[in-house]
Amino acid sequence: MNEHNKNGPLDKVVHYLDIILERFSFVFLVIANVCLGLMLVGTFATIFLRLFTISFYWIWPWTMQFFVWMSFFGFYVVYRQKKDIVVDFLVVSLGPKAVLATRYIVPLLIMIIMGFILKEMPVIISSQVGVIDGVITPWGGELERYTLSIPLGISCLLIFFNSLVELMKTYLGYPEELSSHSQDNN
Repeated sequence: MNEHNKNGPLDKVVHYLDIILERFSFVFLVIANVCLGLMLVGTFATIFLRLFTISFYWIWPWTMQFFVWMSFFGFYVVYRQKKDIVVDFLVVSLGPKAVLATRYIVPLLIMIIMGFILKEMPVIISSQVGVIDGVITPWGGELERYTLSIPLGISCLLIFFNSLVELMKTYLGYPEELSSHSQDNN
């Protein structure tokens, strides 16, 4: 980190925002894993209960609901933990100026894309009307269709803020955080 920015007010804000975003990542990782576990339990129950000619029609729709939720909650986790696909070997080969440029350009592009998705979220949610057949809730009704997209909107919002924090880290002179596969190759 640049010495003149160290421990300044912006540095403290970035530090605390980074901690909050990391905690969201952990919570979303747990939620995604719970969804995966419930999917596996539901699938196992369906297969096992067939041995006794027992079938619950609501297991399959809930399994699909959990799959969508797992994917959308996991979207932020994959981004935050840098488990996505990157081509940093190309940028690194172009030199430090190219690396620095991408540290500004990439988060800006991500913020633009997430901004467009977030801008469209009200349209997406309002167009998802009705219930999801078979996704029966404990209170007796079926889950509303719009519930599929809520985790996507939340993940996009967190990715937007995470990219903003990454921009601030670059400005403050924080070192580049390499993805785990980049570190393995160095």
